[in-house]
Amino acid sequence: MYIHLNGFDFEFSKQVIASFIDSNEYQQQSSDIAGIHLTDTYQQMLHAGISKNELIKAILNYHISALSDDGISVDAIKKSTYSDVNVSFLIDVKSDNVARFVNVDDKKENSVCINMRNFDHQFTLTYSQLIQLEESYREKTQEQLLILFLETFKTIMEIDDVSSRQCHYAILASTGLLLFAEQLNILDAIQFNEIEFELNTDRLLLNLPAGLETCLFELEFNIENLQPPFPTKSIH
Repeated sequence: MYIHLNGFDFEFSKQVIASFIDSNEYQQQSSDIAGIHLTDTYQQMLHAGISKNELIKAILNYHISALSDDGISVDAIKKSTYSDVNVSFLIDVKSDNVARFVNVDDKKENSVCINMRNFDHQFTLTYSQLIQLEESYREKTQEQLLILFLETFKTIMEIDDVSSRQCHYAILASTGLLLFAEQLNILDAIQFNEIEFELNTDRLLLNLPAGLETCLFELEFNIENLQPPFPTKSIH
């Protein structure tokens, strides 16, 4: 089976998981406690440089605890009679929340479809790609995020290279979600599978799921108070 965590990919046989349960490393605990331990271990790996082996133990403990919450007994896990083949764990470093997603497709990770209404463009990002982008910008203030979003929007209007545009679309999506972080946890947002952004002259709109006639989230701003100045051409 395959387990993904914020861009890290692991492959474990069910026999390895069964052996882990029989080892001294396994801790029988609720998924809430195991999730807290996993987020703490992940943060330590990022900032304190602890070994990946510690992260693997935390991942397996959380995985087994989550299966137990699903009603699968430890005995059934040891006998490998459950059907999970691909699981994604996502940690939102901004809130320290953790979420679990099961995908029955071998090796593939879940993805979210993003619509950029201004550009009539649609693309997909895996969950971990969005989370990794969020980690890149987590120290920025709300104003810095808005400036980066508008600068990226301006850049897309000015370039013709398709591959360069794709990179900038990803930045738009991640900074756009972070602009609404106080109202909406990114882990909740991506579960809609389709999200949509639309930029007007003084408002950024976010629709969940895409295609709603009325926006669910709206951010108003005064473009004249932001530096550097941004063109309003092509913004509806």
